[in-house]
Amino acid sequence: MRKNKIDQFFKHILRYKIVLAHIMKDYLEEYMNYSIPEIMECIEPKGDVPLHKHTVSGHRNENNEDDTSIFFDSLVYASLPQNKGKIAMILNLEAQGELKGRSHVLSRANYYNSRNTSMQVEELFDHACYDDIVKVVSIWIVFNAVKYKQGSINRYRMVEEHIIGDTCEEEKYFDKQQIVVLYLGYKESEKVSMNILRVLADNMSSQEKIERLKKYDVELTKKQEEEVSRMCDYGAYVESIGIEKGIKEGLKQGSENKTIEAIQSLTKTLKLSVDEAMDALQISAEEKSYYLKLLNEKVNA
Repeated sequence: MRKNKIDQFFKHILRYKIVLAHIMKDYLEEYMNYSIPEIMECIEPKGDVPLHKHTVSGHRNENNEDDTSIFFDSLVYASLPQNKGKIAMILNLEAQGELKGRSHVLSRANYYNSRNTSMQVEELFDHACYDDIVKVVSIWIVFNAVKYKQGSINRYRMVEEHIIGDTCEEEKYFDKQQIVVLYLGYKESEKVSMNILRVLADNMSSQEKIERLKKYDVELTKKQEEEVSRMCDYGAYVESIGIEKGIKEGLKQGSENKTIEAIQSLTKTLKLSVDEAMDALQISAEEKSYYLKLLNEKVNA
């Protein structure tokens, strides 16, 4: 529960326009030649307004993978700088602590893109004009990737391949879906967005996060600073609970090991049976079966 709450904080931060604008500038060709303020003007967050009655933005329920409901971490509509009055792109951002689950991240991303395309029917286009389908992009931020993937950035898109001849079609008619996967690492990246996300995900104080973000020209609002502070405070609390739990478990395990060693010593030096040795150590009847199990596991290991 506590970890899920931290994940929710991070997923909410992905909706910050300043953070999303850097992601768009780094990986989406439509925005690469524009400034961050210009891109921010194109972002119209729709995190709480679903594209479709079966679409819900927020934490995704992994047990709910039917054909009638789907939960996104964040959905964002965006226009193009040269045409701010028209929706040109739907961005789906997903934050992953680690890659796990029944389906591969790319399979899930393809499904999410497909749903975001089909749910545009009668919302953004009708069946008479498929040219009006709005481009959909699924961006996955993995902030606890295995070491060999850390720092990597992968993009998947449809491209034109000339098998015979050199006939070309305009990209806007076939490049309707893209997937971008960012595997956060701990080293400085040449991509500003990777560094921003790394700072936000790293275990450090809120003040340190805020100061480091300024290095990348990211100025948070007062409200955003407060949200980042709450995330850091909650993360520190969870970590302290984990450390305390680990110490207790370690002490318990250490005590159990010493008890087993004492039982074995008595059976060897005084030629006592295991049951007699446990009686000599004043081990309760309730605990005897537990220590017998541990002894058997140690002998058979």
